[in-house]
This record gives sequence, C-alpha cells and structure tokens, in this order.
Amino acid sequence: MRRSHTITISIECPFDDVYAYVGRPANFANWAAVEPGSFRPLDNGDWQGETPFGFRHFRFSPPNNYGVLDHAVFVPDGEILYTPMRVVPNGDGAELIFTFFRREGMDDAQFSSAVEWIMTDFLSLKSLLEARRSRQDIDL
Repeated sequence: MRRSHTITISIECPFDDVYAYVGRPANFANWAAVEPGSFRPLDNGDWQGETPFGFRHFRFSPPNNYGVLDHAVFVPDGEILYTPMRVVPNGDGAELIFTFFRREGMDDAQFSSAVEWIMTDFLSLKSLLEARRSRQDIDL
C-alpha cells in the first residue's frame, strides 16, 4: 500500500462555481503547475503540457453531478498516476479535497516536496476563485 496525503482547502465560492471552473480542463494551467503556453488538448481527449517535473499528459474526469474532479497525470507509455479530487458544498462555499499517493521510487523528501507543490497550486486556485468572486466575474 502506498503512503498518501489528503489536502482539504476551503474556498469561499459557491460549489457550482468551483466545480464549473475546476472541471474545465482549459482552466487547469491557470492554477496548476503547468506552463500555460504549453497546455493544449489532444485529439483523444487528453491534454498535454510542460510541468516543473517534465512533459506530462493529463486525463480528466467527464462532467458529472457528484463533484468528482479526478484526473490522471502520466508520461506517454509510462505509469499513470491517478489523483482523486472532489469538490463538496460547505454552506455558501466549497471544500476541495485531493489525495496524493506516493509514487514508486519517491523518497520522503520528494513526497513532502510534491505535497507542497500541490498545496501551492490549491492556494493559487483559492485566491483566483475568491478574487474573481469578489469582482463578480467568474469566468466559467
């Protein structure tokens, strides 16, 4: 069994707005550690882009009514890293929940560093959504 770490972050935006924004793959490079100019869709429905860890492909969950935002990150012909992610309503806001699983060959320092990268991404997402909400211009 792999070591895991679950991150939960509160976002002061309605569930529907958070889900709609995060659920759109085109928005991923606006908040995640992906070089925006390199992030593009592929013909098979996957996306690709340059990350701090190298070139990666991404596969996103289809739209659904349950707040499921799972996605997979992988190198073509390599191991697929599945990443469970959910958004759930919390009063007038939402909770984003993400579980990161330690990858094969990853030591404790690398695992901790990856969790810090992910937390930085989610803090960027929180700031982006809350700033847009305060300006009343969420771009969905």
